[in-house]
Formats: sequence, C-alpha cells, structure tokens
Amino acid sequence: MNYCYLINLDGFGGLEIQTILRAKDALEKSNKAVVVAIEGTRVWIYASELGLNLRSLPFKDTKFFFRNSFQLSRIFDDEKTEICIVPKSNLLGLAILGRKFSKAKPKIIFYQQMQSGIIKKDPYHNWIYKNIDGAIVLTERMKTMLTETTNINPSKVFVVPYGVKWQNYFNQKAKKFENRREYDLPENSFIIGCIGRIEPKKGQDTLLEAFSLANLPDSIVVFAGSVDDHKFFKKIQNFVSERNLTDKVKFFQFTFDVPQLMSTFDCFVVPSHSETFGLVILEAMATELPVIATNSGGIPEIFDNNKDGILFEPKNSNELANCLKKVFHDSKFAEEISKNALEKVKIKFDYEKNVNYFFEVCEMIGNSSK
Repeated sequence: MNYCYLINLDGFGGLEIQTILRAKDALEKSNKAVVVAIEGTRVWIYASELGLNLRSLPFKDTKFFFRNSFQLSRIFDDEKTEICIVPKSNLLGLAILGRKFSKAKPKIIFYQQMQSGIIKKDPYHNWIYKNIDGAIVLTERMKTMLTETTNINPSKVFVVPYGVKWQNYFNQKAKKFENRREYDLPENSFIIGCIGRIEPKKGQDTLLEAFSLANLPDSIVVFAGSVDDHKFFKKIQNFVSERNLTDKVKFFQFTFDVPQLMSTFDCFVVPSHSETFGLVILEAMATELPVIATNSGGIPEIFDNNKDGILFEPKNSNELANCLKKVFHDSKFAEEISKNALEKVKIKFDYEKNVNYFFEVCEMIGNSSK
C-alpha cells in the first residue's frame, strides 16, 4: 500500500509523534509512505530525522484552503497514494477535497487520538463523515463518542490501542541505580515520576498537593515535560517554595529517553483531569512500576483498579495522597500490581501486535468498495 500521512500541524505532542511513527512503521512493513507537513515545524524535523519522505503544502493560511487541496491532490497523484491517514478532524475537509481533484482517489482514514464530545451533525460535518472511508480510534469510549456525535457509520470505526515496545522499558530496570546517577537522582530515595506537558489539565498541582499531604519520608517527585503554560508553571513553583519542597521536587525537560528516565522511578502518577488514552501509562506498566492514574477518559480501559494499577478521582489530592501512602507502605501490594501491569502490557498492548492490527484495518479499508 502507498500511504500519505497528512500532518499539516504546528503542534508537536503525542498525536503528532504517534502519527509519524505509523509512517515509519509503514516503511518497515514494506509499504510506501509520505508525510505532508509544514516545513520547519517540529513535525517536519522529527519526520526528517527518521528518514521519512516529506512533502509540503504551499500555504499555512486557511483562506488558501482550495489551493492547498489542489496541491495535495498532486501529491496524491505523484505518490500514487492509496490511503491517506488524517490525525486531526480539521484536516479531513482538506483531504476529501484533495481526493476529489486527484486521479489516485485514495481512501481517507481518520486516525482519531484525541477524544471530543462536541456534536458535529451540521451539514458540513455530515458531508465530512459521510465521505471518509473509515476511522481508527484508541478506545471503546472514543468509538462510542464518535458514533454518537457524528453521522459516521459505526461499522467504519475500529478500535486499535497504542502499543509499546515493552522490552525496551523492562530491560532498563536492571540499570535503575546507574540511570539515577545519570540524572543526578539519589540512589536510595523513593522517587515518584510524572511525565507530561506542564499545563493545568495535566494536574501537576494535584500531585504536588497530594505529595505534600502524604509526607512520605526520603521521597522525591520528578516532573518531566515541556512547559506549555508558563503562568501555571510559576504557580506550581511557588507552591513548591511555600511548602518547603524545593529539595524534594525536580523538573526535567521533555525527553525521548523515556525508558531510561522511567527506570529511575519507584512509582508513576498520571494526575491529568482527563486522558484520551495515556501512552505514558503503558510505558510505566512496561517498566513494571505501580501506576496511579485518574479515573477518567480512556484510562479505565487500560488497567483494572487495584489489580494492575490504581485509580483515583480527578483533582482529588486527598485520595491521591492515600494512594501514594498505600504504594509506599505496602510493598507487597505495589509489587503485585506492578507484575500484573507488565503482563497486561505483554498481552494487550504489545507494539508489534497492535501496529500489525493497525495496518490490517487500513488494508481492509483500502481494499473495500466505497
């Protein structure tokens, strides 16, 4: 199959990274793939670093929508595109119109990785969801939301979770103390990890409040992620200072070396107000860590409470504090849910298995009649 990945986006987060990785996966499975992106963006740079074929559209301004769609049609034809993967709903119209101008007439698949509860049943969106050939979502909850908020045929929606190369994470466990020295972290402290963009909806303030309430001896919280909201970052820095936690809280930049960093933790927390899926949860589970995460979004589909992870209600710092104390003081319980978590990842979220299914779905849609 010849794939086109339409990632004409300024942002650079999990959605963009995962879509680029699916392009790389396509190549590794002997398909052809081209990434359509905005020159100079982090999407463009990352795709280039991975050696992917890149093409660009001439205009960033949306008022040139029709001219961009015509250029996209030429890319479809040049690359003999059979399937166009679109990760954001606001790019679907561009892809559909580009197909109308092209001779290749590729099938269009919406790769939805962010949940949305917005009703989209106006004439424009009815046209959009009638004209796409399929959708791939990460969770059953997302499938339900998509079919309830649009006019898409439910038979066209497929659930394919992210996968993780769990061996890369598990193998780093043996280097725990070596990696702690690498990150200048104390070897014998109890370290709580939290990886994600620094912004209000990610709930770092809830974790800090819970950490202060739990008052665990010889413990540290490590945050890793880009600062997307500087006002919020200043707020949590002030909290750290006011509670005399300066020596107990560390902030690291965004990193692609997640397996190495994850291995330094004793516990992992996802305090987000809501997460569509939470790939970082799989990464922590693959490292055989006890994971504490909010009971929201797609997280309850990843693990079962008190079996292979722990759920708490969003923004509830008191409940989170109790969860932290449970993991800290009950090592047998922490070890049990950690082992169960690793087994869950091996069975349900193996990278190769889920990527294979992703392309099986794509090929099924690609080979189907309109």
